[in-house]
Amino acid sequence: MLEKLGVGAIFFGAMLINAITGFAGNLLAMPGTIQLIGMTDAKVVSTIVGLFSCFIIAMMGIKNVIWHEVTKITLFMIPGIAIGFYLFYTLDLSFLLYIYGTVIVLIALKSFFTRQGLYKMSLPLLVFVMLCAGLMQGLFVSGGAFVVVYAVHTFKNKEEFRSTLSVLWVVLNTILLIQEGIAGEITPQNSLLSFYVLIPSLLGVYFGNRLHHKISGKGFLLLSNILLLISGIVCFFKV
Repeated sequence: MLEKLGVGAIFFGAMLINAITGFAGNLLAMPGTIQLIGMTDAKVVSTIVGLFSCFIIAMMGIKNVIWHEVTKITLFMIPGIAIGFYLFYTLDLSFLLYIYGTVIVLIALKSFFTRQGLYKMSLPLLVFVMLCAGLMQGLFVSGGAFVVVYAVHTFKNKEEFRSTLSVLWVVLNTILLIQEGIAGEITPQNSLLSFYVLIPSLLGVYFGNRLHHKISGKGFLLLSNILLLISGIVCFFKV
């Protein structure tokens, strides 16, 4: 029961933030959830909860979605996702979690000291960033840190940013859910836990959406970078 309450509290906060920014939900939820219920169950719960929560967020801003960016990002991420699926079953996942945390912290620190602005990312850099994003999405349902590297220089405002990324997570979480079903990772236990966790998660989405409309564009970017830093640091802590 304490584990369920703990996971519910984590996802309430994570999906509140996800409704504000459009990307940080699983980044924040996965590290603590992994410590409470294990890697596989955390991955399944994050996929299911993320799918439903992001669908609702996407529907609230559907007119702001940049559809060709959803298609482009998805296609570039798919090879990395496939590699992530393979590594998930072959490597030491605790070791990978430390690597994951290190990479996110480095990205966050770079963002703090880099002037943000719109520019066209070169094709080699885009391929590398999206390969890494797909890899982390396949491993930890958390490719958002790398996608944000691209998104902050691509989308003109916070509405495009949030709505487009929310649709992207719906597409990617659907792919992950199919893979988890084929792999036999979805069980009655983690499915029921996902249902329980959806309740506080959707409450978080409600409050997060209200806050989204109150935050400025500059505050939006600052919050995004702070969340990246926090989520990376959390990876190094044991419960």
